[in-house]
Amino acid sequence: MDSIQKCRDTIRNCGVELGDGSLPVLHTPSTLFRYQLSEAIRGDSDLAGLIGDFLDELLADHDAISLYLDSMTLAQPEGDNDEPGARAQMASLGLPQTDSLVRLMLGVDELQPRLISTLLDKFPEYIGDEGSSDDLGATKVSVKILRQLRWLDYVINSAALTEKLLETLGFVPPDMQREIISALPDIISDSDNTEVSKVLAGMLSETPELMLPILETLGSLSCSPSLLQEARNSVIMHLVSAEPTDLPVMLRFLLQSVSAEAAAPTILRIRKRLDLDSIVLASRQLSKSADDQSPDVLIFDAIATSLRSHKHLRDAWLKLIASDMDEVGSRTTLDIVVLLIVHQITTHTKRVETVLKAKIDAVSSRPIAYTPTLIESTIARFPAVFSVHFAALLSVASWLIQNSALGSQGARVASTMVVAAFGAMGLFQRQEISGELAVHIGSGNENEVDTATHIYLELARRHPYELRPFAVFIKGLLDYVDNLSIGHVRTIFDTLGILSTLSNGGQEDSMFNDLYIFVRKQLSSVYPKYNRIGVVGTVSLLRQLGSECSAESAPTAAEGSSTATQAPRANIQALRRAVQLLEMLMDSGRHQSWTFISMTYDELAHIVETKGLHPQLLTWLHENVSSTFATQFLSDAEDLGHRYLLTGPPAVALSLDEDEAAILDVFNHNSDAAAFGLHSATKRADAGTSADGESIPKLRGCILSCLPSLLRLIQVCEKALGDGSLNDMDALLVCGIYMLAPIDVASQSAQPSTPEQSPSFALADSDDLSGNASLVISGNALVGVDEDSRSDLITSICRWPLEVRRTLCMSLYVSVNWIREIINAFADQAAEESRRNVILRINQLSQIESDLESLAVSLGGTANEFHPVAAGLIPEISDAPVARTAVGGAALRIQAPSTQGNNIAEESGGLRAEQSMFMVDVGGLLLSQEDTRKLVDGNPDSLPGEITAAVTGKKRGRKRKSAGMGQAVVVPDDFARNLRPFLRELSFSAFNILKLDGLNGSGPGGGSHHGHGSMLSASGLFIILRELHVVVCSKLIRRVEKRVPWAKHSAPSSPDALATFSSNISSSLASEVFARLLALFPSLLRYLDSCLVARARYCNDVNVPEHAASQGHRLVTIDALTDVAVVE
Repeated sequence: MDSIQKCRDTIRNCGVELGDGSLPVLHTPSTLFRYQLSEAIRGDSDLAGLIGDFLDELLADHDAISLYLDSMTLAQPEGDNDEPGARAQMASLGLPQTDSLVRLMLGVDELQPRLISTLLDKFPEYIGDEGSSDDLGATKVSVKILRQLRWLDYVINSAALTEKLLETLGFVPPDMQREIISALPDIISDSDNTEVSKVLAGMLSETPELMLPILETLGSLSCSPSLLQEARNSVIMHLVSAEPTDLPVMLRFLLQSVSAEAAAPTILRIRKRLDLDSIVLASRQLSKSADDQSPDVLIFDAIATSLRSHKHLRDAWLKLIASDMDEVGSRTTLDIVVLLIVHQITTHTKRVETVLKAKIDAVSSRPIAYTPTLIESTIARFPAVFSVHFAALLSVASWLIQNSALGSQGARVASTMVVAAFGAMGLFQRQEISGELAVHIGSGNENEVDTATHIYLELARRHPYELRPFAVFIKGLLDYVDNLSIGHVRTIFDTLGILSTLSNGGQEDSMFNDLYIFVRKQLSSVYPKYNRIGVVGTVSLLRQLGSECSAESAPTAAEGSSTATQAPRANIQALRRAVQLLEMLMDSGRHQSWTFISMTYDELAHIVETKGLHPQLLTWLHENVSSTFATQFLSDAEDLGHRYLLTGPPAVALSLDEDEAAILDVFNHNSDAAAFGLHSATKRADAGTSADGESIPKLRGCILSCLPSLLRLIQVCEKALGDGSLNDMDALLVCGIYMLAPIDVASQSAQPSTPEQSPSFALADSDDLSGNASLVISGNALVGVDEDSRSDLITSICRWPLEVRRTLCMSLYVSVNWIREIINAFADQAAEESRRNVILRINQLSQIESDLESLAVSLGGTANEFHPVAAGLIPEISDAPVARTAVGGAALRIQAPSTQGNNIAEESGGLRAEQSMFMVDVGGLLLSQEDTRKLVDGNPDSLPGEITAAVTGKKRGRKRKSAGMGQAVVVPDDFARNLRPFLRELSFSAFNILKLDGLNGSGPGGGSHHGHGSMLSASGLFIILRELHVVVCSKLIRRVEKRVPWAKHSAPSSPDALATFSSNISSSLASEVFARLLALFPSLLRYLDSCLVARARYCNDVNVPEHAASQGHRLVTIDALTDVAVVE
């Protein structure tokens, strides 16, 4: 008892008061207590043993041991018992309240070894008895004992402590093993790291349930490379079977412990053995936990931390991804996230972009390509991961948008990435995506604008309600749409139309009202470019209203009676809005120009073709436009006799059926004929009225500008209502065209008029074949097989008065566009007679375009030079210059001679006269003798000008500023030099003519004038190839452009600058164009093979195999071998 009291007194004198059944009280700072106790022990040699025995006795009491393992109570200064800051002031004098009596004693050198031994001996005693504790939240005594040994300032005998801990580790339960392993780095000294690490590494394979604490401890110890490699091998073997919650620690250890030499093999094994499917399953099971704490997020966070910290890991992983040639697997998802993480590191951004470009643009021989489907499934499986790395995702998507042309694989991947992220993430991410797309549209780069606008449209289609709160970003673009192309404007309006017509029970929508006011303002503008925007915007809204009311017009029975009654109400509301828009369009057309109406017809035809108009609206539209077309443009022989001062039957040109009564009267609306007095000399008094006596509205421009677009609208409506059949309007395919009245040109050609003296025209005799202008061009004179006669005819026409030539030039131009739309309309008809007539029309088209070119050249440099825009035949472009995309090479660019006036006419006529009238049948191919001689002799310089430019690549005519592939080149209204930008486009249906075999036999009616049946001629094939060439260059060749701000972006190049407004090809994606072209390749190659066989038969030094010479099933009528040179 004396020894115990002595120990109590010594401890109390040093500053700690021990109570019975209560926590010890600390009166002095801990450092002072340890110093005073050490001095007391040094002064009494027996005191160390006595205090050691005293502590053993205190710790032997199981009920009171926690009093000496818990924090001591700090003594309060006398008189300040109620002072709140007393405890804090006392705590500042020494250790915080976590210090216990045992820990204070461990700081005394003379007491530490024995006390450590006592604690470790007591440690196993409390392991089995702790489960019966009533206080489930209390800390276990064994854990308290272990805490006393952590973070000691020094250890007297570290080797003994380490040995004792490792010995204890061998027989304690797994939960206590986990506690000991986790505490080892804080207990042992650095000299014992090697021994401890060997023991822990051996336990990895024996006790996989302790892998997490072992790995964490090994990461804090100094281990040899061989030992770490052994530990990594053991961890990698357990990757597949490990719990998803354990994977973050395992991956962190693998990546942070690996050296630069072993990085690549380790990462390769991780990519092969990491099972992400189990992670997805575990994440779904733990869906109640926070997104940032789900297993997949923690795993990729561990990977991201390691990659940001170690450059050799980034380099090794990028090399493995770039060289990966295996099939797509689970590791592909891992690689995609890794690329996003590394892309955020500035020093590796370019390398990541190079790898991504290779993976996205990978060909079929590399199945690891990152396809849109793969990207979409990856984001859908790991939405929380991509939410955490959203900044990296948006950065990569923006890079793809900036550097990918619309329709390319990169653009599709970017679109999929953005749309999938928009649908899977929250409001903040959706707002960032919406704003970023608006920035891309304002960049001025056409590729960026293309992709960004289509992403907006895709978001509106797939996530309309999610996008609606961020419609302000899209509406803000309306202030700058005049700087965008028509295609981009259409896409933006389609997007806004979807958002503004979301089902709301038939109630008015403020966004729709805003758009209605905007388009109405554009329609009323005096500037044509704003009128175009208004037309596109109005029809886009009409499309969305048509889709809305179509979807709501047929409720299912399962929806109940209430839904069935609400749907018709919403349907009626949508129809009323649609009718309101149509009325606004018609009212605006009454105050604008004929070209405005033509644009409206084209835009309406576009939405009918894309099935975007309600059936009721479609029926109403078809009835109105059909009656308008027949009233304004169709006549018969009797009507023409009443309309004009004819003494005989009207001389009709380009008819395929002489028995067809319908005639297209172009001359009636020819504005040049009216300006030059030809109408006053040939028409009767009712010239200003239509066929039914109604007065024709007086608008700017020429009503003939509406003819092709109106035909396009009629035929698409007819197909939509008649299941693709045009049987009710097949007369238009074979009807003739009345181009010119019977003007006496013989008396006028010798005395040309002057500006001061207007010419006076007279009627010619009905049987005057040389002086009657109408008879000269009637029948098939303009498209006959006899090239000498046709060339003489063109030469003779080029000597006519300028006014008559100008009038005929307009009629020919309208006829060319009419025939092009006829081909577009009937090319997909199944009837054999229709197909035969379409082929005849294509053959006519090639010849009439040549005649038009010659006639336009003869007018060049004169006061009556023909300009389609100035004549009001195509939309005005004064406020937005016609910008065409320069195609590669001059092979298919039509050029014209550089001289002017009548000399030009003579030269052009002589040039055409060089072709022989005799045709030679060679293996099923018909060639002219003269053209055969030119080609075989290898003298391309003697070929026509446009073909010479195609073969030699030389450019003639006025110099132009050179431009690379895809750069916009401003083409002035120089019709005589380049007809192509001013002609209606041939649609994809026209290209399907290549799939048809040559149709033998003579054509119906006037088809016999060819003398070769209904076979595609080489010049007709040239027309199709030229159109295909333009499509390929505009859609399948990537454009490389600089980012130009809107402030400096004057006039965007747009395919809609053609005569065909709302072109279907220009609005098609490159992938759609490519799919259609693939279907044409076999037929096209057979045509070209036939042409090459025909040439080879005339080369003496070339032996043609019999099987090649007998390929006559697909026949081509080659009546101008110069076209074959272009084909080659």
